[in-house]
Amino acid sequence: MASYENLYNNVAERYVLGSILIDANVMNGVSGTLSVNDFYNEDNRKVYEAMLSLFKNQSPIEVLLLIDELKRLNLSLTIDPKEFLLGLTDEVPTTANTELYVNLVKDKAIERELHRILNEINSDILSSKLEFNSLLDKTEDKILGIIKNRRTSELLTIDQAARRVYSKIETFSKGDGEVNGVETGYPALDRATLGFQKGDLIILAARPSVGKSAFALNLAVNACRKKVNSVAFFSLEMSIEQLMMRLFSYESSIPMSKLQKGELSDQEMIILGRSRNSLAKYNIYFDESNSTNVYDIRTKCRQLKQQGNLDLVIIDYLQLITSEGKGSRQEEVAAISRALKILAKELDVPVIALSQLSRNVETREDKTPVLSDLRESGSIEQDADIVMFLHRPEDSNKKEREEEEVVEAASVGLDTSEKLIELVIAKNRQGALSNIKYNFFPAECRFREVKHITRKKPNYHNIEE
Repeated sequence: MASYENLYNNVAERYVLGSILIDANVMNGVSGTLSVNDFYNEDNRKVYEAMLSLFKNQSPIEVLLLIDELKRLNLSLTIDPKEFLLGLTDEVPTTANTELYVNLVKDKAIERELHRILNEINSDILSSKLEFNSLLDKTEDKILGIIKNRRTSELLTIDQAARRVYSKIETFSKGDGEVNGVETGYPALDRATLGFQKGDLIILAARPSVGKSAFALNLAVNACRKKVNSVAFFSLEMSIEQLMMRLFSYESSIPMSKLQKGELSDQEMIILGRSRNSLAKYNIYFDESNSTNVYDIRTKCRQLKQQGNLDLVIIDYLQLITSEGKGSRQEEVAAISRALKILAKELDVPVIALSQLSRNVETREDKTPVLSDLRESGSIEQDADIVMFLHRPEDSNKKEREEEEVVEAASVGLDTSEKLIELVIAKNRQGALSNIKYNFFPAECRFREVKHITRKKPNYHNIEE
């Protein structure tokens, strides 16, 4: 059996303490990296605690003051403090390698924490203390937490931060457009959001049968078509067969009713075969288990991310997600909303969560959704970076603008199967609020952005009489 002595390095700990005594400026870097508990040896730990106390009080760190501080903090060493401290300085020939030893102390502290966590997990397994999913989630959280925090990040000066962001802006300016996030395939939506940004939680909400699932599928396909993106699509309501039926209809422009009945001509079968080949090229991943647990969703997304196959997550829909927390439904939805925001930040990808709206919107004269219509929890609004609503506008008559006339080119000769749908961006942390109109073709599960042609009125002052 391996010795526990492998989980600490007393020489490295003493080297760090000796370096601080020789050059007090070393403490500026060490204090931001090592905590008291990172030292395993009890005497080393007590001395470092006294050093931190002097440092925080802006007192010099030298032998006599350290001895007094040890007494004041009631920290007694196993040997004479003066002998111990003088021995530290004798063991350090140079402070040039201090950073190497600081990292070694930190690594050993992480190994001990990992050892402790594995023992704790082992105990949970043997005692059956946790449910299976909770056990896996706890294990993953603990291990990833250690990996993520194995090094304390350094502080950035404003000059360093400015150069980093300036470099990004330069990269954006060299591009062929304004979009720097995941492209939606809809120009007006891309302009409003600059593409869906990494780490953002986007809520897409609507009343039933408005088309939010179809719109989500459009976004998934467009994201893959515009660039080589990978999309994880979690449908908690529809089966994969139902989703694929919609995608076949979308890609082939063959009405879904004909696909379901199998009433296809030879030419349509050829088109359908081509559509299958096109769909096969898209990196869209469906969850075959239809799991509704937020922890299962997170685990599967992490797996895709580790494989390098995740640029966008879509969940249809939020109210069907479950968690193992106790409390009211409002508290549960709040916990789920927060978990999705944390997931977006952790995996550094945009997460789109579909949501239902409350019935209150149907009782108002103006049925345009507002943020308070989000169903079951106000925390959804708080956690979201972008909130978008799909609804059918009741009144399409608009007042004429004084300076320009907007003509909707696609509004002439609408097919009876078309529906005019408005996307309302009600919250946008990184951009402006806006309303975008779409023609929705339910038979083909297709949304098409209405193109606006702006015609400027002539300036009659420039016309010679």
